[in-house]
Amino acid sequence: MELVKTAGLISLWLVVGLLTPIAIRDRERRLLWLMLVLVAAESTLYRSDVQDPLYSALNGHVVFLGVHIISLIEAVIVLDLLIAITNRPRFRFLAVTAGAAVGLAMLAMYYFSRPIAPTVSVPPEIPIAYWHTLSVFHTVAHLIAMVMCWRAAAQVRRTMRLSLITLGVGMLLICIPWALNLGWLLTDDTRWLDPIPPIDAVTCLCFALAATPPLAVAGHRRMKSLRALRRLGPLWMDLTTTVPDVVFNSASTGVPMPRRQSFNLHRRLVEIRDAMLTLRSYIGPDALPNIEHYVSDSGLAGVEAKAATTACWIALAVERKKHGEEPHAQTHDLAGFKGGDLDDELDYLLRVARHYRSSLVNSYLDSVKLRA
Repeated sequence: MELVKTAGLISLWLVVGLLTPIAIRDRERRLLWLMLVLVAAESTLYRSDVQDPLYSALNGHVVFLGVHIISLIEAVIVLDLLIAITNRPRFRFLAVTAGAAVGLAMLAMYYFSRPIAPTVSVPPEIPIAYWHTLSVFHTVAHLIAMVMCWRAAAQVRRTMRLSLITLGVGMLLICIPWALNLGWLLTDDTRWLDPIPPIDAVTCLCFALAATPPLAVAGHRRMKSLRALRRLGPLWMDLTTTVPDVVFNSASTGVPMPRRQSFNLHRRLVEIRDAMLTLRSYIGPDALPNIEHYVSDSGLAGVEAKAATTACWIALAVERKKHGEEPHAQTHDLAGFKGGDLDDELDYLLRVARHYRSSLVNSYLDSVKLRA
């Protein structure tokens, strides 16, 4: 069980690290990330192999109280974050006040009991009410957190919904050991403690799974962006070589360029669009009808025909500019893709890029050269 528990904690810290760059740019994922950090920190502090060097380096009273007070703060902040997600600000004061009251009560009970400094293996002799208070607070707080996670899941996007549902299961797994611990304290029957080790073993794994949906989405988007960049590459290279002024870089803008994959893809779309606006001046009044007729004869229709037509006039314009022909006034609407959003434009330009290197465009250019 200890091996599974350690693996779960390592997995939790690993996904926290992977989620960090995503959380910086997204509020919902930032709240999820912060909750996972708090749970990972609390789980780490409750490990004996972590507490042992702390007890050796610091005062035993400080370590003992510090671990419990930090766990109270974790529970309050998790509740506060869930209150923010569910947009119920009136409960924030109640959560903070309850946490502060429980913390002060525990500090008072500890102080007036005057215990000998504890060690990692020898707990202090303090009133049983201290443990009752701590167990009840964590049981109730994490039970409320579980309910709020599942309620919040109905108010967010699909990937975050899966994360919050899994997070709610994790809160339940945290709640159950505290409730079992309370049962042991009230009955002095150690059988209450038997289910705790296997539950603790899988708790961190459950929280690690809560980060899987946003990480999977981010990974899918990254792979999609990489594929799009690769497929747009030949078209973009020809256009920016022919019209180098459209390229955005640190030298041309005077500011450092972000390295995010999404920014690179968006920049490439803008550069292709700007190059098309420049090259359309190399398409004469008779060229577009000829291209449309040529594409129509190939059997293409709809958006594919439009994309193939765009690829043909781009290729023709590139050739004409390379051969030093003079631009002239545009008589056709060659502004490119219209309407929709960035995803629609990307889809259209990917179609154009596919046709740009096709036999259709090559045969069209050959026919233009033959006529010339």
